[in-house]
Amino acid sequence: MQHYRHFLPQFLAAFAPLREVLILFLTIPCVFVISSPAAAQQLKLLEKMPGELLRYTGGAKPNDKGWTGHNQTDFRSPEFQCGAMHYLVRAIVRQDERCIDEGWTAIDAAFREQNNAGGFSRPGSPRGGPSAAAIWLAELDQAVLILRESRFAPKYKKRIDDLLPKIRKTARWLAEPRHQEQLKLADVDSPNRLLFDALAFGLSGVLLEDAAAELKAELKQLGRRFVDLAMAKYRESDGVFLERGGPDSSYQAVAALKLQIWTLYFPDPKLEAAADRAVRWELGRIGADGRIGVAGNTRTGLGQERWMGHEKDVNQSEVTLCLLYYYARTGDAGVLAAARRIVEQRKEPAEKT
Repeated sequence: MQHYRHFLPQFLAAFAPLREVLILFLTIPCVFVISSPAAAQQLKLLEKMPGELLRYTGGAKPNDKGWTGHNQTDFRSPEFQCGAMHYLVRAIVRQDERCIDEGWTAIDAAFREQNNAGGFSRPGSPRGGPSAAAIWLAELDQAVLILRESRFAPKYKKRIDDLLPKIRKTARWLAEPRHQEQLKLADVDSPNRLLFDALAFGLSGVLLEDAAAELKAELKQLGRRFVDLAMAKYRESDGVFLERGGPDSSYQAVAALKLQIWTLYFPDPKLEAAADRAVRWELGRIGADGRIGVAGNTRTGLGQERWMGHEKDVNQSEVTLCLLYYYARTGDAGVLAAARRIVEQRKEPAEKT
């Protein structure tokens, strides 16, 4: 023991520099930020989905003026352009350059309506406010990110570069405190809409790679706050997202789909598990005949709500896409079979190209 005591001072002296470095490291303030992977590789997931099923997951070809959906005759709201983003994404997966160009015309058309502040509303117009802009931005950001993953990225680089300042303008507009509050108030009982809001902020933070670090961090953090608001409406016991206080087999799929997409860019094991549980609940509503049950729904299938003059029904396209994302992520053959059953019993035609 006396022998070791003799060498102890020299031992401690030898490690003194390391001790100083350790002390310095421990005293540096820690800042936690939401980071994202360099490439989410969402395109690779889409390429795993059977093409004959993916055709039935929504999408609308723009007209010769770039308008889709309820914007066909006159611009009403940017959210009605979202079908063209689905059309554009399917075209990327098929490597169909003609249809990619057609889909892009909807982007140009929408931003011709962007106002100086960054929004899309017009005086006296009931649409085009923060919620509508958030839905549009979420779908647009996703489509552009997928395009940047593809082999077409070099050809579209200039178009994307020219688009980014417009996206930044809308993202900044949405991030204004008054618009954040409007989103929270409008979407408080609709977790699926809160997840659209989350993606509008978060994916803009990913897409605007040349923006100031503070803006990118702010957008990602805002996105996470809206995810947390949505998860406050998630019932962990069975995986249900509570829409207007209860389950809904249509909006459940939308929320589960959007949460899956969030976790591709911002991996989080707890959120991934929540999304998986939400999909499993949805799976239990799909019958052997491919029909999606509506018993107990709070918003769709039973005449509870109307949209653009029509009763809301289950959105089979989004249910199918939700299941296909789960299949692509997990390889679950049972979920793929359920998606196929939905498509096989549908009467309406697939997306036209």
